[in-house]
Amino acid sequence: MDTNHPKPVGMLLDAERCTGCYSCQSACRETNRVPFEEKWLEVIRRKPVMVDGEPQLYHLLAPVLEKCAGCVEGENPPLCERVCMASCLYIAPVEKLLPLLKKKCKWVLYTP
Repeated sequence: MDTNHPKPVGMLLDAERCTGCYSCQSACRETNRVPFEEKWLEVIRRKPVMVDGEPQLYHLLAPVLEKCAGCVEGENPPLCERVCMASCLYIAPVEKLLPLLKKKCKWVLYTP
């Protein structure tokens, strides 16, 4: 592998815990001064579905991962991850996310 190229960045979402609050989307927009007509990270709120007689929410994200690469270069997690009230969002090089993915069954991994 060419060491001059950065490692691919991924985003991991715990779909069971995401409340669809938009805090990650807002943090991304504010941190990066993204114009209103652009979205580097979009929360997609879905309607509740009934599972075993209980309502379940499963929201999704639509990230532009090429833009996320700049936010993971420092030592601290990106702001979108830090403001997540449900602590269900992780952004890092894909190789660091894979061990987390094995621990849960309802996680969604976004990769480039």
